[in-house]
Amino acid sequence: MKRLWVLVFLLPLALGKTYLIPIEGEIDPALAVFVEKALTRAEREGASGVAFLIDTPGGRVDAAIRIADRILQTPLPTLAVVQNAFSAGALIALSCRQIAMLPGSEIGAALPVVALPFQEPQAADQKVISALKGKFRAVAEARGRPVELAEAMVDPSLEVPGLSAKGEPLTLSADKAVELKVADFKAGSLGEALRQAGLSPETERLTPGPRVQVARFLTSSAVAGILLALGLLLLLVELFTPGFGVAGALGLLFLALYFAGGWLAGLSGAFELLLFFLGVGLLLAEAFLFPGFGIAGALGVGAILASVYFTFGENALMVLAIAVIALGLGLVLVFRYLPRTRPARALVLESAIAEHATEEAVEVGAIGTALTDLRPGGVAQFGAKRVDVVAHRGFIPKGTAIRVVEVRGPTVLVEPLEE
Repeated sequence: MKRLWVLVFLLPLALGKTYLIPIEGEIDPALAVFVEKALTRAEREGASGVAFLIDTPGGRVDAAIRIADRILQTPLPTLAVVQNAFSAGALIALSCRQIAMLPGSEIGAALPVVALPFQEPQAADQKVISALKGKFRAVAEARGRPVELAEAMVDPSLEVPGLSAKGEPLTLSADKAVELKVADFKAGSLGEALRQAGLSPETERLTPGPRVQVARFLTSSAVAGILLALGLLLLLVELFTPGFGVAGALGLLFLALYFAGGWLAGLSGAFELLLFFLGVGLLLAEAFLFPGFGIAGALGVGAILASVYFTFGENALMVLAIAVIALGLGLVLVFRYLPRTRPARALVLESAIAEHATEEAVEVGAIGTALTDLRPGGVAQFGAKRVDVVAHRGFIPKGTAIRVVEVRGPTVLVEPLEE
């Protein structure tokens, strides 16, 4: 008997470490990449098991599915230690072989929602709800948990008498989760949860490194949308100012940070980058080569939207909404306040030339000289007249001899004079 007790005491010490992987904050693709690498390391180093410390309000469904699939694939014993496992976090918890509920913990409330700036979150389309309900069902079946309760966490139309009313997704307290066999046991602490699960008490906590933390920050909806808006806004400012200066450099920097976040999180690569700048190029072609808004402009907008969608998936609508709002506010500020500043007046050449530009009519065929760079708009001299003009195609440098090719009301279109 004494030998048996010694064996029981020494057995956990003979096992490898238990690796602790935190699932905290919003669930996103960068977190999914971290979990995949952490599980691979635990498998390679012979861990006795993996405990996921779950305290999350939810997040992106695609990232949660990616994490859940990887947990289902690992041969290691897995334990979910739940403080709060809402929404996408509930799917991750259900994918583990065992679930331990800490004091005051809850699990459920996994109705997928669509959130836009300044609006209350709305329930997702029924197709999305049905797809996610199917995933919860499959995971529950794989782990031998009550399928109908897993489905009720997602679909508010499923009523569970005594637990949830029709119209609200199921959420379970620690006691109810254990009683209904959604969870395996309650534990007062992490150490107690490991002991009850039969995992080694010797632990090693794996935490996201700086790369993952930076990626999670840069790919959050608000930050990504603002970076995209600032990049486009500053490049637009640079486009209508002479030379290449601070605005252009900052615009490229913000776009670089925008794409760096997607690359670090494994969301984007060369395809998304090329697609985005193809869109920007088409918009520039529309502005300089084909005045008006036609096929090139439409294709440019479509390419930029596609790049954002391929990068952020289901979260693309939120990123675009934030980018549009930020870009709109930025344009208002630029056009209202920037021209009043001394640096801006120098950049946009708000000089005597611009001040003395007249609205006197010029005829088609009139020959003059560009007094400013035409990008495509600027000022030209025709005899004694200084007139606001627009380049018909392309960019026309300051000092170029030009000819009027068309007059559309107040708009004078010009082209370089061939020698």
